[in-house]
Amino acid sequence: MWRRRCRQRLAAYPRGGTRWLCVAVACVAQFGLAAEPKAVEFDIPAGTLADALDRFGEQSGLQVVYDYDSIGSRRTAALSGTMLPREALDRFLSGSGVAWSFVHDGTVVLRPAPTDATPPHHAGGPRASRADDPGNSDGDVVADLTVVGNRGAVPRTPSAAAFGLDKSVLATPRAVSQVSVDTIDLLGLSAVEDLVRVVPGVYTTTRWGIQGSIDVRNVPADTYFRGMKRINLQGHGRSVLAAMDTIEIVKGPPSPIYGMGKIGGYTNMVPKSARAANGSYLAAPQGFAEAITGSYDKTQVSFGVGGPLPLANKQGGYYVYGLVEDSGSFIEDVPVDQRVLQSSINIDDVIGGFRLEAGMNLQRSETAGALLGRFTQDVADTGRYIRGLPLVDLDANSNGLIGYLEMYERSPVRGNITSGNQALRQYFAWPRGPDGAPLPLTQAPRVQGIPQSLYDYLVQHPEADPTGLLRAQGPGGPLPISGYVPAGFALDPRTVGYDTLDLRRPGAFERELRADFTTAYFDLVNDKNSNRTIRNQLFFDGMDQHKLSEQPFSQVQEVYALEDKLTLSRRLASLAGSTDITSLVSVNVRRTSSKGYVASGDYATHRGDAMANSTEASANALFATALLNPDVDADGMPWTGHYATVSSELGAGALFDVSLHSNTNVIVGARIDWSRATNVDYGGTLDLAAGTADAPAVFREGDSRASGVDRGVSWSVSFTHRLPRGLHPYVTIAEESLALDENNNKYSNDVIAAGHIGRARLAEVGVKAALRDERVFLSASLYDQARTGVSEDDDADVLNAHVSSTATRGLEAELKWQPLDRLLISLYGLHQQTKYDPNVGATIMVDARALGFQDVVDSSGNVVYPAEAFLYGGRSFVVLPPDSPEYEVKQGNPETQLGVLAQYDLPSGLGFTVSGNYFSSVYSGRLKLVELPEARVFNLGVVWHRNSWSVKYDLLNTLDERYFRPRTGDTLGDPLVSAMPGRHSQVTVRMRF
Repeated sequence: MWRRRCRQRLAAYPRGGTRWLCVAVACVAQFGLAAEPKAVEFDIPAGTLADALDRFGEQSGLQVVYDYDSIGSRRTAALSGTMLPREALDRFLSGSGVAWSFVHDGTVVLRPAPTDATPPHHAGGPRASRADDPGNSDGDVVADLTVVGNRGAVPRTPSAAAFGLDKSVLATPRAVSQVSVDTIDLLGLSAVEDLVRVVPGVYTTTRWGIQGSIDVRNVPADTYFRGMKRINLQGHGRSVLAAMDTIEIVKGPPSPIYGMGKIGGYTNMVPKSARAANGSYLAAPQGFAEAITGSYDKTQVSFGVGGPLPLANKQGGYYVYGLVEDSGSFIEDVPVDQRVLQSSINIDDVIGGFRLEAGMNLQRSETAGALLGRFTQDVADTGRYIRGLPLVDLDANSNGLIGYLEMYERSPVRGNITSGNQALRQYFAWPRGPDGAPLPLTQAPRVQGIPQSLYDYLVQHPEADPTGLLRAQGPGGPLPISGYVPAGFALDPRTVGYDTLDLRRPGAFERELRADFTTAYFDLVNDKNSNRTIRNQLFFDGMDQHKLSEQPFSQVQEVYALEDKLTLSRRLASLAGSTDITSLVSVNVRRTSSKGYVASGDYATHRGDAMANSTEASANALFATALLNPDVDADGMPWTGHYATVSSELGAGALFDVSLHSNTNVIVGARIDWSRATNVDYGGTLDLAAGTADAPAVFREGDSRASGVDRGVSWSVSFTHRLPRGLHPYVTIAEESLALDENNNKYSNDVIAAGHIGRARLAEVGVKAALRDERVFLSASLYDQARTGVSEDDDADVLNAHVSSTATRGLEAELKWQPLDRLLISLYGLHQQTKYDPNVGATIMVDARALGFQDVVDSSGNVVYPAEAFLYGGRSFVVLPPDSPEYEVKQGNPETQLGVLAQYDLPSGLGFTVSGNYFSSVYSGRLKLVELPEARVFNLGVVWHRNSWSVKYDLLNTLDERYFRPRTGDTLGDPLVSAMPGRHSQVTVRMRF
């Protein structure tokens, strides 16, 4: 705001020194006179004056206004030590031909020094601007102003998220995006899936209610909290973005300083704190209270309060944030219930010159998971949905839930039970031509007839087929690998038909998910001398979670990670005034424990009719769950897994940041990680792939254990060079170690036996630029990243680890433009493609039509029984062979994505925002059976500020676009998706105090 007003005044006054004086006087009158900033520990290497001013602005927290054309070619000597900002300016500007003056306590103006020898008068700090200042010569001509530390187009907040070094986004040789608390509040970003509105490369496949970590560059990503890696969030808790001060998204695997990570990148969450980036604290208590209400019963209240700590001889501060939400959601019966309490304290000079930074985040998240089952191309295009209830009632005792034994009693299999031969789960072979070569699934032969089990049932119960049309088809149809489709798969012909789907009604519903999180940190930091810094970070992240699903799927998880990391940095003395080297060394010890129970099944993915209201539909589509009843003899569902994984990691990394002649920068780093992992799968759990229809309950007799030690080496090299006009081209090449744990931090026995540390590579070239008086910021990158060291011969658990065996190539670009003082425009574009590498096979869920079943039609050609209805009572899978070129590309993530955001503020306190996204069409799953249409989603916002109050109205999906997101995962995506909300709104009222 200061910059805008002063630029307006600058245009109104004559050129030269008088012009500078008038601007200074006017701005001082506007903002008043304040005390000079406190002493700062400066460390500014020799180099160009423009670079030195960048460092000065970052280290002092001051804005610096100058004419780049007047000083851009000048050089200055190195400066280090603790001193007042005015003393620092005097020293490193000495002999540079540049004079300075405070305009107010937060801004310094630089100008060419007067031609005579009279020194500029600035001993009085902020009060130094005077009419008789000899530096105000009418001969000065100002072309353009550069403002260091402004809040305009160029992101200026230094960040260590990418390399462990405090660098601005402009100077960081990696694709990095920052989302500030202002943007979070402005756009009402609440869940991680909202980040795609403003950040490229973070489109995340989803299911309603289940939100945790995000995908970056089309693969699951890590989440960091203040630079420390959290446990795998998986999707059990909703990340509360409003509790954060800054969110940083780093693309590609992490720096050698951070340890093992994911291929695509990571998100670093920086919570609200009482200490500012420049080291200052709040002088008095202040805070806010906020309430949000809106569509789908949105109800949320939050508060934040911070202030100085009452310490006699030390500086310190505290901040407390709290949130309570009790809302509905777009999908009916999916609640959003959250409780968050976050606190932090910062105290300088706690012991031995170290600063204490400590805090805790407590969160309880309660929700449910939901997806649209029976999803077809018709549903995507027109909303036409296949209705129908299961034909065979599997609930033999009519208690409302289907027990495990009941399922096999009413829907028996033939032969032995295997992974692909179960009462409501069947595998089908991939279609092949006469020569035995695999055919595209769309060319699967159509096979006349209906399943034998359905034919037999209808012969015994002809009332279920009143027209006789199904019986007239005769036994037949495609056969699964087992040779027999159990009776529980078919829908009742009397209930089958078409309807228009209400997108708010889930067909596949998980009843309850609750997760309690505890995240805590205790850091000791000594950075008074920026030439030598020490930081010890002690971090804990834990989750206690359960999921209750009557599809059925029960789960209990107790996961925690405890880590201590020591980081030392040292800036070496400049060599010949042209080379500056900063070294960084980091050592960490981490222990992760993951214990839990699981009872899998999910047989009811398509069994429920989303448009049915009858209790009969629910009774024949709900299953007993182990969380409530694990006793198989009491009509329950036993646990199918009980495990305990413990991993211990020790890692050490070093990094060197070398600046050559101020314009060239090289960052080189390397790391080594050792890890020991143990896992035990306990006996006494139900083996779903054993037994027969007469004796389906087979329990594992003994424990299965594995233990192994593995080692991984990481390295990275980055090069960037500053060109004229603010261009910063860069190149980064890296290889990173990967932890091959599952999404619940569990290591499988097969992965431990094969080696539980994998590898990934990254090659990225890009350019960043600050143009047109820093009113334009541009960042563009071309990248190629992949998991390496895997082959088709590897164990399936190794190939299908959470980090995935994929390769991604893409191009992304961000543009921030401030064409007017009160107008800010942000744009991004992304085009990328991910392939399976190696192109492995998979077992993928499909519907009956894809397998070759045919519609049953009457004499007039009307469909009376759609092909899909033959298998909607259970789950059918097709076994995709490896090296199928038609299915090499990973689906689910639109290859082309665009985003736009425009913000305009009026002097009256009224502001407007317009944002929008474009997502290209994409297939919902790997087999490309359903193509989701392209989507154009626009949002409008109006905000009004008055004194300490603000009211904001958001109209989201303003044009009521009907669009979808694929489901998380590669094997279940084709017939399952999430419908995204239509037009909805919310009102936010905030009061600051």
